[in-house]
Amino acid sequence: MKLLKLSLTNFKSIRQSSFEFDGENKIIFGDNATGKTTVFDSMCWLLFGKDSLDRSDFEIKTLVNGEPIHKVNHEVEGEFSNDDGTQFTLKRVYREKYSNPRGGDTKLTGHTTDYFINDVPVKEKEYKAYINNLISDDVFKLITNPLYFNEQYSWQNRRKLLLEMCGDVDDETVIRNHGELRKLLSILNGRTVEEHKKIVAAKKAAINKELDMIPVRIDEAIRNKPEVQSDKDKLKADIETFNTGINQLEEEAAVIKNGLKETEVKSKIRSIKRTIDERRNQVLSDYDKEKTRLRSEYEFALKKLKSIEQERDRLADHNYETGRDIERENKRIEKLKEEFNVFNAQEFDDVNCPTCGQPYPDDKREDLKEAFNMQKATNLEEWQKLIDGAENMKRSYIEQEEIVAVKIDGLTNQVEEQQQDYERKFKAYEELEQPDINKDSIYMDLQAQLFLLESELDDTDTTNSYKAINKDIDEMKAKRTQLVDELNKHELIETIDERVKELERKQQQLANDKNELDEAMFLMDEFIKAKVDMLEQSINSHFEYARFKMFNVLVNGNIEECCETTYKGVPYRSMNNAARMNVGLDIINALTKFYNVTAPVFIDNAEAVTNFIHCHSQVIQLFVDATFKELTVA
Repeated sequence: MKLLKLSLTNFKSIRQSSFEFDGENKIIFGDNATGKTTVFDSMCWLLFGKDSLDRSDFEIKTLVNGEPIHKVNHEVEGEFSNDDGTQFTLKRVYREKYSNPRGGDTKLTGHTTDYFINDVPVKEKEYKAYINNLISDDVFKLITNPLYFNEQYSWQNRRKLLLEMCGDVDDETVIRNHGELRKLLSILNGRTVEEHKKIVAAKKAAINKELDMIPVRIDEAIRNKPEVQSDKDKLKADIETFNTGINQLEEEAAVIKNGLKETEVKSKIRSIKRTIDERRNQVLSDYDKEKTRLRSEYEFALKKLKSIEQERDRLADHNYETGRDIERENKRIEKLKEEFNVFNAQEFDDVNCPTCGQPYPDDKREDLKEAFNMQKATNLEEWQKLIDGAENMKRSYIEQEEIVAVKIDGLTNQVEEQQQDYERKFKAYEELEQPDINKDSIYMDLQAQLFLLESELDDTDTTNSYKAINKDIDEMKAKRTQLVDELNKHELIETIDERVKELERKQQQLANDKNELDEAMFLMDEFIKAKVDMLEQSINSHFEYARFKMFNVLVNGNIEECCETTYKGVPYRSMNNAARMNVGLDIINALTKFYNVTAPVFIDNAEAVTNFIHCHSQVIQLFVDATFKELTVA
């Protein structure tokens, strides 16, 4: 669509003017405040009822001394031609409505708008439908204002529009073009990268949760391990010896007992002996528990110390490998640059063909030279891309190395702190001594009670003999009980050790699973970076000057969507006015091709730019020139 003529009547500051454009590129000269922007506003209002800043509530009435002129119509009429050559006329009239009540003064009651297509009055709905069939409001703003796309269009809308224009890059294509990513095909198993990334993240979270709990479970098991003092086989032999001795003594006691009278005193003596044994066992058990607790604490502290040291050593190994990666990339960059320089040094032989050795025909020499130079430029550009890619990979490795180094420093500090914690707990374990039962007040009181009861017994030989045997039996049983308790500790320790081994096996398996997931996540991150490069290359190929950054790489290696226009590496926000304007014209060229429609492009403050790129649409420059006191089209 091209603008042939624009006529304004009482529109803003313009009382009556017509501008001839004839569908060609034109320049509107005028001093400041002469109405150049008003011309652009009038066309926007004619089509969509808004000004060039997309405002529908702007003042269109002509003002005199700050007050609007009343009882006049405000009109804009435009003559256009379609891309197929057909012409049409549009007109919009804004007028005041008055009422004249009987016996009263005429009063302004409101406003109304009239619409005309080819001088035929139509309703608003028909008018809007006709224009929308020509061009939509959104498309019009994008292809008529070079600044609209980058300054008024949100980055989300810019990104969406670019993807609609250029299409997305499917995952299979990315993998097919990057041999190092082919392993992803078996890893993904029919899922998209985005879907599998969510699955991997969920699995890693679950594994990390289990890995965090395993040391707690191991510590709990170790804490329950009792301390043993004797060998297991020796304990079994000693218990069997006591069993034999007790049986013999019980047989002897039974013989003596048949000739003796049971007394209440003997019953009390047996009772208090049991109490004495229980007290002795209680004191020793409390000691064993405390000893076991302290041992568990220092063993757990030692295990934690070793774990931190292992993680520090693992990261150190990782940084070593990263250093080798950096060295490899340096060699690769050096080799690529050497190849670049060798090819760059090649020159076209103006005389003879390098293949057959015959002289070039005179009419073909320049064409062949041009073809040679074009191919050389293409190859050099590809080599430069390979060099840039290798340098980017090197920078990525360096960033990883720095991050891991910080982690290693932190782990080194943790090792020192944990070493101190372990030594403190081990010292507490070593300093805890077995209590002396004979110094226990309760035990001593029970012994005194036993002495008094035994003194009450008749001092007969039979009584003494029976008493002595029972004493021996009781002592042997007490010792046997201690041995049995000690033997049970061995069995408990074996059960706990097997549980710890099971947990450690599970810990190793989880660590292996985590490593596989880390590898998958790394490949998917590399895939995303490759896809970003391909997508940006695809989009940028549709533009001559403008380039677009579609993703930002975050510190953690992840990426986030964006849409930033650049020109020769300079972001739009940092461009000068000329660069912004020409980049905008380049975008308009691409958009008009995509939408298959053109519209007049208005360039405000055109005097600030010395050279404009070629635009496929009709261009109308608004040029500030103090020598023109009235608007002049040239």
